[in-house]
Parts: sequence; structure tokens; C-alpha cells
Amino acid sequence: MKTLFELQLDKHLRRKLILICLIVAFVVSVIYGVVAYRLSNDLGVDTEIRYLEKRALFLLAEVEEEGDEAQERVNELISLMQSSELKPEALFLNVRDASGAWELNQFMPQATLMQVLSEVEALPTSALRSGFLSIDGNYFLWTKQVKKDTSLLLITSSHSIDKARAHIIKRLSISSLIVFWIAVWLALTLSSWIAKRVEDKNEALRKLATHDNLTGLPNRLYLVDLIERDQKNTEQPLVGALLLINIDKFKEVNETLGHRNGDKLLVAFSHRLNQVLAPEQQLIRSNGDEFLIWAPHYDEIQATELVGTLTATLNEPFLIDQLPIHLSITTGVALAPIHDNDIESLIIQTDIALNEARKHRSEWSLFDPSKQLEQDGQQTLRYRSELADALREQQFKLYYQPKVDLNTGQILSAEALARWHHPQDGVVPPLMFISLIEQSGKVREFGRYVIRTAIRQIDQWQTKGIAVPVAVNLSPYNLLDPDIVPFTESLLQKFNIAPEMLEIELTETATSLHLQTISQSLNGFKEIGVKLSIDDFGTGMSSLAYISSLNVDTIKIDRAFVRDMDKNDSHLSIVQTALNLAKAFDCTVVAEGVENAEQAKLLDSLGCHYGQGYYYSPPIPEDKFTAMLKFTRSLPAV
Repeated sequence: MKTLFELQLDKHLRRKLILICLIVAFVVSVIYGVVAYRLSNDLGVDTEIRYLEKRALFLLAEVEEEGDEAQERVNELISLMQSSELKPEALFLNVRDASGAWELNQFMPQATLMQVLSEVEALPTSALRSGFLSIDGNYFLWTKQVKKDTSLLLITSSHSIDKARAHIIKRLSISSLIVFWIAVWLALTLSSWIAKRVEDKNEALRKLATHDNLTGLPNRLYLVDLIERDQKNTEQPLVGALLLINIDKFKEVNETLGHRNGDKLLVAFSHRLNQVLAPEQQLIRSNGDEFLIWAPHYDEIQATELVGTLTATLNEPFLIDQLPIHLSITTGVALAPIHDNDIESLIIQTDIALNEARKHRSEWSLFDPSKQLEQDGQQTLRYRSELADALREQQFKLYYQPKVDLNTGQILSAEALARWHHPQDGVVPPLMFISLIEQSGKVREFGRYVIRTAIRQIDQWQTKGIAVPVAVNLSPYNLLDPDIVPFTESLLQKFNIAPEMLEIELTETATSLHLQTISQSLNGFKEIGVKLSIDDFGTGMSSLAYISSLNVDTIKIDRAFVRDMDKNDSHLSIVQTALNLAKAFDCTVVAEGVENAEQAKLLDSLGCHYGQGYYYSPPIPEDKFTAMLKFTRSLPAV
């Protein structure tokens, strides 16, 4: 999978452009050749006919002048004409005047002559007086000339048309080849130019999305993308120090000197910081007057020394419009993997550490996990108060993670996972808001919102010819809604969705504790054809009676057992037990948390044929998942 912020570029764009241009060049050459051949051929035939008409008029004039001796004189003239040809032509002459009619036939077979005469005589009287005929692969020209009481019909065979056509074809072949190569050269030049322009535009867009316009430094999106790509290429945990630097009282500088000079100061500040950083260290402009520094493989001592170095670089004032400006900084530090192994979490932790440093008026502070708990409590209260607005404004979006056939890599279905697109905090994971929803009066509204969004998504995919079942997570609190089943059934009927295209996933622990109270809703879903699955199987107090009473279609093995089953015999046994149990109850088994090819192969060898995890794809927004379904329906297979 591409990382979230990597701009998509069609790697075959240049090849496609070249192919299209070559096809256009070929078509242009063919059209040129056909049109030129037909024009030349018509011109050649027309020239032959005009020449024949002149001969006929000349002979007609001789007939009128010679009178009774016309036949003998015409024979002499025709003999002279024939002797001048390398290959005598077949010729027929018919003359009619007041005294009668006479004719002359040289080298023209009688059968052919009769066929030519029948073709000529069949023409309407209003037809042209001259023409061209093709009979049995031979070409004949004819003309009928009339002057006073005398008419003359002259028919000749033509060998020059074949010669002319052969000559035209030869010349046109050379010309078409030249035209084709010119068109190819233009096509290759044009396609290269277009591809280069597209690549330049993509690079400009990528830089625009991942870099700060003012300082030219990378931004937070770039840092997240960089760390995530590095982590995908190694199985080692993230190791390093992340520093969040804030320029003290920068607002006062802006207000005193103006934003233009403030911008100049930010640029000079970033240049000075970059001068003291090692090549492998990355300076990021986070926002406004805050900068991030990622120092890979740094521990606490090295991070402390780096803070001291950065502070010392600011002893010299910055000269802005001939005014010396002294700056000081406050820094928050978080360490990986000590504090966290996720870059987004580390950024939050540096912000907490920075706030602590400000509170105690110190130059820097190292992240303290106990302070995060205090901040989380305040954040929880804020999120609780914002739930109503979030639902009303549809800030909750569904992300989709594929469930894959381990053996073929084919995407069989998807799990829909809610994410809160908070206007200030960005994308908030479900762990930070699901419990708040369950404890609030919005749980029923949220459950219906998720079901409605998932069914609409299935409908949108179906209109595009994509049939992908979707599983949604519901808690027992959602199932306490007495109208949840009729609500779901009415939506399925409204959008003409088959019930089996929707699946309800239930967390094992919570479901086992509330089984009696939600059994009516579960039975209702089964009756209308909606599928049921047990999520996080193995983490609760399961029993055969419990599994049997639910009558589920799918069991999902929790990721906690999958991630280390090759090293933990107990977890391997749980996986095998789940597979045996599923076989006994005729259930499908999906393994969660598949992170690498080795896990996928082991699961497949154990008889678990379906998997889900970051090895295939993280949960991604609808547009990216739709693109994956359209262009990469198959993911890595065993």
C-alpha cells in the first residue's frame, strides 16, 4: 500500500502516451496513403480518358474529311499509333455516318468485346460520353464522339493504368514511410514532453503537500510519511528523539516588526538550526513558531546535548532590517521507543513536554507519562461536550480494512472502522471516543449512523460494479435499541442491498456479558439474513454453549494471539482451538493483525484461509479503498 501522503503517479504514463501517439502516427500515415493513392489513381484514369477522347476526335475529323476513303485512312492512322507502342493495345472502332456503318477490331477477343459493348450500351443516354471499365482484371477505356451525322465509338485496353498504379504505390510507400517516421518522432517528442510535465506537476504537488512554503522545510505530513516508510522497510522498533521547539514570545516580534519581518526571522531561524544539525537529522516546520527535529538513534543524554547546542546557536542575534533581535526557545522532548513507537503519539508527547517546560519556565522538558494522563482527562471532558456537534456535522467517517483470502490475496470483504475527523485535533482514533459514546445518550444515534453510512457505501460500490460485503462493529448498547433490526432492514430494502452484504461484528467480552439482553436483536439480524461475527475471539470467557447460542457466521481471532503465535505455544494453541471450534460449528475464521508474510503462511498451513491486517492494508478512507478495489483487487498471496 502507498503511504497516506504519497501522491499517486501512474508509472506507465509515459509508455501509454508513447503507445497512443504511435497509434495516431500509424493511423495518420494510413489515411495519408489511402487518400493520396485514390487521388493519384483517379487522376491517372482521368488523364488516360482525356487522351483517348483526343484520339477519338482526331479520328472522327479524319472520317469526315476523307469521305469514302475514311476507312482506309483510319486504318493507316491506327497502324501508325499501334507501331509506336511497345505493347500493342487491344482496340475496337465503330463508325456510323449517313452512308452506313463500319468497324475495326484489333487484338480484342470477341467475348471480351461483347461484354464491353453490353456494359457501354447499358449506360443511360444521359451518361458521360467516356468511361473506364474493369472486366476480369483487365482495364478498358471507351469514348463515344458525335459530330453532325457521324458518330464514333472507340474502345481500347489499358496497360498503363497497372504501371501507373505500381508506380504510385511505390512512391506512396516511400512517402508514407517518411510521414510515419516524422509522426513517430513527433509522437515520441510530444509524449516525453507531456510525461515530463505531468511528473513535474506531481513533484510540485507533492512538495506543496509536504513542505512549508515560507521556509522550504518539510512539514509534519512529510515527517509522518518518512517515519512510516522507514518502519515498513525494517522490523526494528522506532529509535530516536523527537524535539518540539517553540520560539519564545514570537507573537510580540510579529506585532512589533510586522508579519513581513516576522517571516524573515522564521526563515533565518530555520537556516541557523539547519547549520548545526547532522545530515541524518530532519528539521520540520510544525506550525507558526514551532519546529520539530527528528534525531534518529538518539537517547536521552544525546537529546539533552542537542537541546544545549540548539540553545547556544541563538546567542548571536538575528539582524532583521538592521535591527538585532535576540531569540530564546523552549523545547519539549519525547523518546522512541521509551515513550512510544508511533510518530503521531510522539508528536503529541512533545507538545505535552513543551507545555510542562513553559509551566515551569525551564528551557526544556522531557515527556512525563503522568502528565499525559492529566491532559487526557481534560481532553476527555472536551470530547464528551463535542459529541453532539460531531454527529450533527458528520465528522465521523468510516475507514475500510480489507479481509483477504490468504491463499490468493483476493479481497473478499471489508471491515468498517469509525474515525473522528476532529476540526482541531485531526483524525481521532476510536479508542478515544467509543467509550464516551457508549456512556453518553448518543449511542443509539451513533449505531444507526454507522449502519446507514455502511449501507450507502455498499450501494455506491454496487453502482460501480463492485460487490464487497461490509462488516460494522456494534456494541451491546447499540443492540439494546429495540428498532435497530427494522431500521437496518428498511435501509437494505431502500437501497436494494442483499442482507448478506452486511455483517455485524460483536466484541466477544462485551457480548458474553450482555448476551441475554441482546439476544432478541441478534436473532432478528439472523432472521433477516444479516451475518454475525465474533470479534477479538479468545479474549473473553467463551464457552461452547455461548458460541452455539449466538449461531455466528464468522469467528475473528484476536491479533494478540496472531502476532506472536510462531513463538508463543499458548497463543498457537488458542489459534488452533479457534480453528477446530469454527470447523465444528461450520463457521468462517478470520485472523486479525496479520503483519507479515510468515504469519500469513503459518495461518494458511493451519487451515485459516482468511486474514486481515497491516500486511495487506491499514484502515483507509473510502476513496482510497475504492481505488484499491478497482485497480488492485488482489493483495499479496501466500
